Amino acid sequence: MDDLVELAVPRTCGGCGAPRVRWCARCEAALHDVPALIRTTLPVGAPVWTLGRYDGARRRAVLQLKERGRGDLAAPLGRGLAHALLRLEAWGETGGSCGPLVLVPAPTTAWAARRRGGDVVTAVCRAAARTAAPVRPMTVSPVLRSVGARDSVGLSAAARAENARGTVRVTAPPAPGTVVLVDDVVTTGATLAESVAALARRGVPVAAAITLAAA
Repeated sequence: MDDLVELAVPRTCGGCGAPRVRWCARCEAALHDVPALIRTTLPVGAPVWTLGRYDGARRRAVLQLKERGRGDLAAPLGRGLAHALLRLEAWGETGGSCGPLVLVPAPTTAWAARRRGGDVVTAVCRAAARTAAPVRPMTVSPVLRSVGARDSVGLSAAARAENARGTVRVTAPPAPGTVVLVDDVVTTGATLAESVAALARRGVPVAAAITLAAA
């Protein structure tokens, strides 16, 4: 039966392409790196942390999840995110609150979510919350939406900032707790900055932002 499934839907590691396994131990270890504090091109208004550079297994996994329909990769990416969040909390970088951490996924457009079969960052956040549940309660509040932004690929930092300006909407207040903004990849920080500003206008402070990778 396994051989028939392999012929119909080839199993390859979402991080390195190794055959006959959807996610290998080496790529799992690569995602469990110590989070790094980074300085973005544009000021975000909150500390920005990342799990690592946008290359190798991390880059391939994000692309496979977003562009190739590999929804199964939300789980390992979520485990890496949970590991990083627990590390940040141990360092006192998430506000030190004893209440739940509230993961707010960065905004996406409705058409992007439809094309990808759902909001992939929200899926990763939910996987992180499940992983951390025995140790630390985390809730996921997908309350941000992107409206009117065009594709930012190839744009300069200034153009990205202009493209993102005024496009983030807060659809509802996030759940009570310490808010951490989550995105897949940070390039200039334009989307994170607009998200922090949009939440601030609703009276919601952001303790930190964290991304799966930094380009």
